[in-house]
Amino acid sequence: MALKVDNQRGPNRFLRLLNRLFCRGWHRLTSVEYKLPDGPVILVSNHICGLDPLLIQASVNRPIAFLMAREYYIKMSWLRWGFDMVGAIPVSPGGANRHAIKEAVAVLKTGNVLCLFPEGAANPPIPLHKILPGAALIARASGAPIVPFRVSGVWPFDHIHLGPSFYRRSRAKVVMGEPLYLSDDQPGREGLHSDTALIRAAIKHLK
Repeated sequence: MALKVDNQRGPNRFLRLLNRLFCRGWHRLTSVEYKLPDGPVILVSNHICGLDPLLIQASVNRPIAFLMAREYYIKMSWLRWGFDMVGAIPVSPGGANRHAIKEAVAVLKTGNVLCLFPEGAANPPIPLHKILPGAALIARASGAPIVPFRVSGVWPFDHIHLGPSFYRRSRAKVVMGEPLYLSDDQPGREGLHSDTALIRAAIKHLK
């Protein structure tokens, strides 16, 4: 039996249906639907372009709240109502994010699914060369398992134009890995560094 989620975050059933039709129809995403564990779950993935959140949402059976770059949350003011409606949490890559982390942990502790892209930016110069410790930090604070994903087959973000990855047809592919249950045996910064390396390897090894 699925656990009841309090204060559900993420797009509603109708929006998820529209998104799935768009991703499977226009971007030819395979029709596999991954079953996520019940209760709080953290999804982590590589980050190629702005289409990635839509593809991951279209590939799973539960609504997802996303961490998103504050830069785009502010700059794309005409879409802010939509970001708020689906429960997006603005975060400053590389900056002070105590409030965002606190909100992310609260989302998980009410049984929701949270997704973040630990590379910190779309289409980095060397994919998955380095990831930020936010996912490990949130996992330690919430006790939620981490599920790695790998996105491929889409047009990469050129760091100038946001639109092409959405309107240019692709052959999108999303692959899910096994859940990671992080141990708290190694506390402090060393433990956080070790967990971050584990998360990076889990994403990188998916094909």
